[in-house]
Formats: sequence, structure tokens, C-alpha cells
Amino acid sequence: RARARCNRKATESSPRLTPQPTRSRAREMRVFAKAVPGRGTMRFGAKDVLKAVKSLYDDEIKPVGRVILRRLREQRARAAALARNLPVDAVDPETMPRVDPQRLRKICESMRQMRVFPEEGNEYSARLSSRPDTFVTTRDSADDLYPPEVWSELAQHLHAIHSAGVRLLGGRYSCAKVLADSSLPCLQGLSLGRLCHIVHIAISQRRVLGYRDGSLVPFHLSDDCAKERRSLQQNCMDQPSPYAASLDQVRAGMVQLLHRHSEGIPLSDVKRLFQSIVGLGLSETALGHVKLGNLLAGPLFRDVCQVKDWGTGQVDVLP
Repeated sequence: RARARCNRKATESSPRLTPQPTRSRAREMRVFAKAVPGRGTMRFGAKDVLKAVKSLYDDEIKPVGRVILRRLREQRARAAALARNLPVDAVDPETMPRVDPQRLRKICESMRQMRVFPEEGNEYSARLSSRPDTFVTTRDSADDLYPPEVWSELAQHLHAIHSAGVRLLGGRYSCAKVLADSSLPCLQGLSLGRLCHIVHIAISQRRVLGYRDGSLVPFHLSDDCAKERRSLQQNCMDQPSPYAASLDQVRAGMVQLLHRHSEGIPLSDVKRLFQSIVGLGLSETALGHVKLGNLLAGPLFRDVCQVKDWGTGQVDVLP
């Protein structure tokens, strides 16, 4: 009995040994801990990513990483609204948990239904192997093939919603979503990607929209329009400018100019040569464009000239 008490005391006083995980097991635990989203991070998987990319294909929007990320939050916001029996757009996607961009890319790269391609900068795109790429991008910006009534109706609509207090706080994508929810007849049936393209042209060429304090507004209220007015006032004070040619005069003058310079003209010399030959000023802003190159490359001059960007900083106007 005394020997048993001694053995029990010796056992209680000795340190207990617990089995330690092997190195490989410890490494697995660390990897798993990194893979589990933390607080405020969205939990998502390959099924969610595939759904997001397919929806972007339906919208004719190129599924680059940042756009897939945004679409995941939009899908989660829609699901949250439906779960509460609310309208589908009642929940702001910005209130949804953030998406880990590194995890998103790893999932895209691991899916057999997708191919991942590098894009400009550190961006990438995830393409579906089973569907053709039919995206509408800003690279199509010179293709302003929309009828004039699109721009007149759009300008009236944007002025009306601005007067009603609607603020377009986001960029082109957010503005396109507002237009998608509108009842404008000229926009019915157009994809969200096509609407993004229209917003891009409305900003870069048509001067229907502009930025003010980071928001999109009707162009006459934009920062660029205010700068142009100040610049015009300063130019009028400094020296008188020649009368601006009308559209028909510019078309006829460009035909005459390119007849004399059949080898082409540097874009930077067009205004000077035009004034010397025609005797009138060539003002792209008077004809509703921000840049001269966009005016001459547009549909109004398609039968007169072509604008060639050689990719070296040299841009020429050719017959």
C-alpha cells in the first residue's frame, strides 16, 4: 500500500507528455488557417465564381479580376435582399463583406472551366472555355454607331434625373446600371456592357457627361466645361480667334487639304494647315467633340479621311 502511494505521487509530479503534431501536419494547419476567410471577408467558392463570370458574359462585360470581385458582392447583396423579402436592389453591394482578391485568382486558376489570361498591369481575365468572347470594351470607343436620337434622349434623361436630385456617385459602370434601370426606349434591349460603352462615348466624345468632384454630371455642369469656359474667356482677351468652320465646311476643307497632301498630315498640323487653306478655324469642341482625333475618326468623316495611330506617338490623318 505504501509502495502504491509512492508510485501515485511520482506519476502526479512528473510532467504529462502530449503528442506533438508532425511538421507536415503543422504546415497543413497553417495553410488551412490562411485559407479560411476572416471577419469581414466573404466566404465563396468555385460555384460562386463561375456564376459571376457567366453573368458577366451575359452582360458582354470582360471578366477581369476587379469586375469579378464586384460581381460577387453584387450577387451576395441580391441574395441578402431576397432572403429578407426585399427588392433585389434594396441591399447595397458595398455593405457586403470584402472579397480576398488573391483567393479569387487562385480559384479562377484552379477551375477547369476557365482560362486565365494576363491583362494590363497586374490585372487578369478569366475566360470561359465553353463560350466565345463577345465583350464590348472601351477599345471600341471609335465605333460610335449609335443613332442621333440616342444622344438627344440620353442628354434629356440625364438632365432630368440630375434636376430630380439623382447623383451618379460611381464611375461608368455605376452610371450604366442606372441607365439599365431606366425606361428610355432608345436603350431597351442593350446589354450592360453596351451601356458602359455608351457612357464611355458620352464622356470621351459626345460631351453628354462629365466629372465634377468625382461624380458624373451633365457635361455643362462638369469641371471640364468650366475649365473650357475660363480658357475661352482668356483666349478672347489675349487675341481674337478665327471664325469656327461649320461641319460642312470642315468636311469640304479636309477634302481640299488631303488633296494637296495625299501622303497624309500629322494630326498636330491639321488645324494650322486647315486655317491657312480654308481661312477658318477648325474647332472640334464647336462640333461636339473633346479631341480632334475623335472627330476625324468618327462616322461623320469616315468617307473623308482616316486617323492612323502608328503606336509610336505619331498620329497621322490619311485620305
